[in-house]
Amino acid sequence: MNRRERQLVLVAALVFALVLAVRIVPGIAQYYRQGRDDVALLQERIDRYRALSEATAEWQERQQQKTLEVADLQAWVFSGSDANLVGNNVQRSLRVAVEKAGLEVREMNVAKYSYTGDWLMVTQEMSFTLDQNDILPFLTALQEMRPRLFVQGFTINRTRRQYSGNIVVAGFAPAAMSGR
Repeated sequence: MNRRERQLVLVAALVFALVLAVRIVPGIAQYYRQGRDDVALLQERIDRYRALSEATAEWQERQQQKTLEVADLQAWVFSGSDANLVGNNVQRSLRVAVEKAGLEVREMNVAKYSYTGDWLMVTQEMSFTLDQNDILPFLTALQEMRPRLFVQGFTINRTRRQYSGNIVVAGFAPAAMSGR
């Protein structure tokens, strides 16, 4: 090999080293970093999916609890295709509680209806006479009623011989079911 060929080989080696240093090594380093980033992203996804998998049982349990809560709350409301029917059901429930406690109805007003959002609220007022020992059984009977009657007002007055009372209760029904 003569001197000129050696210089060409040397220049080629320098160009190759320069290309290697400027293009190939940074490219390999970038490829390696990208691979590490991809592995980290995949590991993050695996951890997230693992956490979701572990939380599945908890979410299923929560869903079952919410289903039971909804069923329990549905037992608190009245059903009916008409507001008057719901009003009659509220009146009947109040009468059942009164009879269960042994009270005597003096007067029962006409039920009042109002819509609150997607709900029908039926308000029923009633006057009654009672003995002192009948108060707690009456309130207990109201508390145990299903669908639930919510007491909005309750007063008791004493005359010489007896107690008289006045109660205002409310019952609720979904407005879609009550014909709104």
